Amino acid sequence: MNFKTGDKVTVKDSQKSACDSLANKNFDYLVITEVISEGTYGYTAYLGGVSVDDCFYCYKDEHLEPYDRTITWDSIAWKDFVLDGCGNKGMVLAVVNDMVCISYADDFDEASGWFHKKQLQKYSYTIEGAAPAIEEITVAEAEARLGVKIKTLNHD
Repeated sequence: MNFKTGDKVTVKDSQKSACDSLANKNFDYLVITEVISEGTYGYTAYLGGVSVDDCFYCYKDEHLEPYDRTITWDSIAWKDFVLDGCGNKGMVLAVVNDMVCISYADDFDEASGWFHKKQLQKYSYTIEGAAPAIEEITVAEAEARLGVKIKTLNHD
């Protein structure tokens, strides 16, 4: 797989030691900072959205895989995207505890401000790529919404 500048990747567990600079450091993911040649990269390691260290050449295509994580309001991180109620996209520039700094819509180089995660949700912001929230309701609530009686089956 050929990655491009800006891609978030993770290192395969069996390949962590391929980079002397990062082998003993804790990090969540790498961001590709430079494509040096096909399959060879420069990268910066991040832990909790904060830069840990960077290196060049060590990790190659065979060491890396796309960074895949479940995105929620609890795990939102730097460079994730949020959408307002109209679908305008802002980039997460920083996260500190329950506060999120987001960019202006479609202007990712300028901060619009800091917002509490609950404030963003209250104003109908969603996270791009987040799994849809699962709503749990009781049988009585389902009956009321559907306007029908639900029959439960015993599986003895």
